[in-house]
Amino acid sequence: MPWLVLLALAEAYVERMPNIARDKHQWMLQHSTEVKTLILGHSHTLYGIRPDLLDEGAFSLAQQSQTYRYDSYLLQHYPMPQLQTLILPFNYSALWEDFESQPGEEFQAMRYRIYMDCDIHPRLSWYGFEVMSMPLVREKLQSLYKPQKNQWDSLGWATDYTLADRPADWDNGKVRAIANTYSDTTLLSLNDTFLRDIFTFCRHRHIKVLLLNTPVSPTFRANESEHQRALNHVVLTKLLHDFPEVIYLDWEADPRFTDSDFYDADHLNTNGATKLTQYLSVASRL
Repeated sequence: MPWLVLLALAEAYVERMPNIARDKHQWMLQHSTEVKTLILGHSHTLYGIRPDLLDEGAFSLAQQSQTYRYDSYLLQHYPMPQLQTLILPFNYSALWEDFESQPGEEFQAMRYRIYMDCDIHPRLSWYGFEVMSMPLVREKLQSLYKPQKNQWDSLGWATDYTLADRPADWDNGKVRAIANTYSDTTLLSLNDTFLRDIFTFCRHRHIKVLLLNTPVSPTFRANESEHQRALNHVVLTKLLHDFPEVIYLDWEADPRFTDSDFYDADHLNTNGATKLTQYLSVASRL
């Protein structure tokens, strides 16, 4: 009983802490009908695209490691009658990731069930309680003695990847590329299906789709698997054939981005995000 009480108290405390998923959900409940440009995806768009520098009505629903399963869900979860443009990442690892299919990553799906009213999983399930991932709970309980600061702005852009705070060994391209290289090809078909759901939804509602491969450092590109890149290309080529209205922007090796634009080998810092968003703003008007 004492352990159950402690678990219940920990759950109640952690669920009441500020978090980006709850903030984005609450914002959408109040303002989704005003959204004209929606940014989805994982950390590359969470840190890399500034909604405030796009046209009025832009908002980011991107989150750390967000997969196409949840991009598809969130796109259709909120009423957005004015939605005109969707920005979605397509990078080296996106086709190879899915929380529910990768051992050790399932906990990432909890935030959608607990804080975003996502009914992919029942509330009374493993995905419905923070304490089902105790390492994450222990990390969050540090706020009891170490105050936390929200590191995202009111439009959903994460703001803590600054050049001033960049680690000295930021150009960790080999480590980052290896961490994002996979051998299990079973998720390619699954994520192809989610992308097709997204593109079909947008086609029926005449929503412009910008599919963006965000910049990475030369060391990251040099350590990418040729096999993984080749399979990505096969899936992408078929998608763009079947959905020719989708605009694909391959800026992975764009020379306009230099060392000073990166926080680590595959994420932009706030300066790089400003530059990327400015280029994206022009491209979205094409």
